Amino acid sequence: MVVGHQKQRQFLKTALTAGKAGHAWIFSGPDKVGKKTAALEWASEILGFSAGEKTAHPDFLFTAPLVDGKTGKSAGEITVAQIRELIAKMALAPAGRCKTAIIDSAHLMNAEAQNCLLKTLEEPPGASLMILIAENDQRLFATVRSRCQIVRFNFLPQSEMEKLAGEIGPRSVGGETKEIAEMSFGRPGRLVDFLKNPEELKKWRAAEKEFAGVISGDLAQKFVYAKKITDEEKEKAKEADARITLNEILEIWQNHFRRLLLEALNNPQRVRPLLKGSDSFKNFGAQKIAGTLKKIQTLDFELRTTNAHPRLAIENFLLNL
Repeated sequence: MVVGHQKQRQFLKTALTAGKAGHAWIFSGPDKVGKKTAALEWASEILGFSAGEKTAHPDFLFTAPLVDGKTGKSAGEITVAQIRELIAKMALAPAGRCKTAIIDSAHLMNAEAQNCLLKTLEEPPGASLMILIAENDQRLFATVRSRCQIVRFNFLPQSEMEKLAGEIGPRSVGGETKEIAEMSFGRPGRLVDFLKNPEELKKWRAAEKEFAGVISGDLAQKFVYAKKITDEEKEKAKEADARITLNEILEIWQNHFRRLLLEALNNPQRVRPLLKGSDSFKNFGAQKIAGTLKKIQTLDFELRTTNAHPRLAIENFLLNL
């Protein structure tokens, strides 16, 4: 079920009805805002049957980063071998209306894979349509982007998130509906995760509280915290049900400062701490908070796209708060 994004969904429906769907699209936006769900919904309309990641049908193709069967961890990239296999299948005549392919986490295609895909984007095989799902379309080659139509998905408004939480949340959620919606910060996929697994929500609450304490802590606290969240050996050894990944921690940081920024904009005279007992950025105005949020977003982008040393990058950020 797709939540929100009415403008984008109507645009896609109109393009399909008018026969102007084209052959290549990029659905771009933050993680867990509904891009993949929207892509699967649109593919279902195109093909005339319900399409899912594991749908076995000759006209529907789904490609994503490989997952290790033993560890359950993603390989972290889409290889050229995967793209070549996808292209070979797309070259076959469709059984129905057209071949429809989805490349999930397309921003993780390595350079060779993206170059391999270019010719297919330039000269699509027969009746075919391809959807690339990317957290950030800027991580795709300009030559790839120029051959696709881009649809951008963003965070949902708080009102829609609270409505969704009330509709799908168990009765036991009760007064926590607003808080769960706030913690999800415009990501319906994250909200569903929290509702399905309350322990996950507890971990995120604890992680945000810890971060808020570190902000106002001394240098020693900051160094200990940086080591804790980037400890490679711990990453290898920790159990899946007890971990929060570094990417998720950075998301928690961003959510914390977005909420502080909203508070500052709504009440310019006073920015209250979000968490009891925390004085994090208590006396900072919107401009300072916005600047810090931008630094976190830059840090997140660098850690995802470069070989920057995570611990050193985190320490440098914390020391400059």
